[in-house]
Amino acid sequence: GGIQLSGIGSDFPNMAQQSSRLNRLLTLLDTGSTQATRFSAARQIGEIAKSHPQDLNALLNKMSQYLRSKKWETRVATAHAVGAIAENVKHISLTELSSSVESKISEAGISATFEDVVTWPNFHSKLGGSISFRSFDLNKVLEFGALVASGGQ
Repeated sequence: GGIQLSGIGSDFPNMAQQSSRLNRLLTLLDTGSTQATRFSAARQIGEIAKSHPQDLNALLNKMSQYLRSKKWETRVATAHAVGAIAENVKHISLTELSSSVESKISEAGISATFEDVVTWPNFHSKLGGSISFRSFDLNKVLEFGALVASGGQ
């Protein structure tokens, strides 16, 4: 089973009630009358993410619009929701991470090791200096990035 997030093309029909609750909580991030209300919604979104890790990409994609809100309070509440999600989802072990990173590096045709990545200057020089934080786009990561802990699903 899963959750349905309206407006993003994902359809998990057997959890309509949970979906409705999630959509109300997402709305509260933006429209909650107090900070406490918005933060409570953020905590509950984290709990929903724990119950439905398979839908994490869709949820983060949906939340990305709230991170770009013109309202400071909405952005802060959404950041709290992202934090609550991070606290509630299963975390990857360092061994799993290093294996995954080395696999991705190899697939990309880059001759580097996990240790090179950890010691950033070595890795950066092997890439020819083509990556910078200036070109990093969090929205693209949220929308298109595979989740390492989920096996990319």
